[in-house]
Amino acid sequence: MLAMRLSVSLGLWLVGLSVLVLGVHGWVQLAEEEDDLYAAVARELTLVATAVRSTVENAVRDDQEADVEALLEQLELKDPAFDVFVFRARAELLGSSWGSATNLTRARALAEGRRDAGSLHIELLEGGDLAVVTPFRSGGRISGHIVILRPPNTLRADLRNERNAALLSIVVLAGILSAGVLLVLQLRLQRPISHMVSVVHRVARGDLSARTQWKGSDELAVLAREFDAMVESLERARLQLAHEAETRERLEGEMLRANRLAIVGELAATLAHEVGSPLQVLGGRARDMVRRDDLPDEVSRSATIIVEQVDRVHRIVENFLDVARRKAPAIEPVNLGVAVDDVVELLSAQARRKGVRFEVELASDVTVRADASQLQQVLLNLLQNALRASQRDNTVWVRASQSSFQRVPEGPMQPSVALSVEDEGPGLPDGNAEIVFQPFFTAWRGDSKHAAGTGLGLSVVRTIVTDHGGMVRAERRPNRPGARFVAHFPVVTDGTETEAER
Repeated sequence: MLAMRLSVSLGLWLVGLSVLVLGVHGWVQLAEEEDDLYAAVARELTLVATAVRSTVENAVRDDQEADVEALLEQLELKDPAFDVFVFRARAELLGSSWGSATNLTRARALAEGRRDAGSLHIELLEGGDLAVVTPFRSGGRISGHIVILRPPNTLRADLRNERNAALLSIVVLAGILSAGVLLVLQLRLQRPISHMVSVVHRVARGDLSARTQWKGSDELAVLAREFDAMVESLERARLQLAHEAETRERLEGEMLRANRLAIVGELAATLAHEVGSPLQVLGGRARDMVRRDDLPDEVSRSATIIVEQVDRVHRIVENFLDVARRKAPAIEPVNLGVAVDDVVELLSAQARRKGVRFEVELASDVTVRADASQLQQVLLNLLQNALRASQRDNTVWVRASQSSFQRVPEGPMQPSVALSVEDEGPGLPDGNAEIVFQPFFTAWRGDSKHAAGTGLGLSVVRTIVTDHGGMVRAERRPNRPGARFVAHFPVVTDGTETEAER
């Protein structure tokens, strides 16, 4: 139905445009025909007037006025459409054709108006009459005037015939053109579109093997080939999604194991000192076993694994210890754009699996003075937090802009670079804008899909930003769901130092 409506609509538009063009052409042609018709009648009147003038001059010269009457009768018999009047000087009627009495007054006025004129004159009168006024002479002097009127009735009849013929031609041409246009549209538009629609319906029902396989070089063929390419891409994407689903199931199992380790990590914050020493001993012994050449391969591999796992546990414990133990940042100029790109690249696979997009909106030359590793840790924690709060097809925005902040209430405004991370998740619970930065506070209580959070990520973020002399705050997105975290890193101006550099 869509293809039918489109072809009929295009056909009607094309036929209408063609009829309009033919109509304009016919109107112009009729105007030209009318001009030609009036020109032909004028030429005819000129010839008749010349012939009548010669006869009248001869009759007047020979004093044979009866010849004038005979001439007028012959003209009346030959063409009754002419009204001929012969006037002596002072518009005295010498003779007129039969049935012309109704135009006598007009003819006399024309003769009076041309009394002193010595040449033939043709004039189109009001109402459409053509009039010819020509003087006749006797003895070299003007003796009177001949007035010939051609009523418009015959002209109008001729014009009417021309209009009817032109209208008939337009109708015939429009009919032939309509049939041709509809036939061409049927073959070149309706059939290809109907075929494509049927293929689209198959694809919509899930059959990604459907192809148009339309050949040609016109726009529809190009569209069909592009559609086939798109369906092939969709088919590849579906296969990739199926593969990623399998990978996701495998990773979820690994995440469950990692979640258990995260729960154990909460205890590491209080047991770090007690666990640290045994870990060092265990790691040292395992490294000694790895370096020995007299042990079986299986034992060496086991020792290598022990070393790796000891280092891993040590790193986990150190991360928790960072909450309570402040590490002085090594301040240096850091390209913020590069740091953001590195962290986004690190989390891109996780975001892709979850169906979340990262949008980075900051200039490539934004520089802050910070500890590069700690800045990346801030970005990593904020982006992981936003990623966890997001649903499929959500977007996480990372922005940076010149700003200012008050380090203490009622204090001076300090210029800064504001780094913000914004998500479309459920947002912050009421009253939790500040409490989210407290250690061990978490909104992730755990469910069948997610393990409970440790509640240390945002606390680490605040610690690092504060150590840099900045400030971090959490807020709801205005008029939209989601949360926004803004970290201010102070800008050094006029040789002053940040608190972190003192």
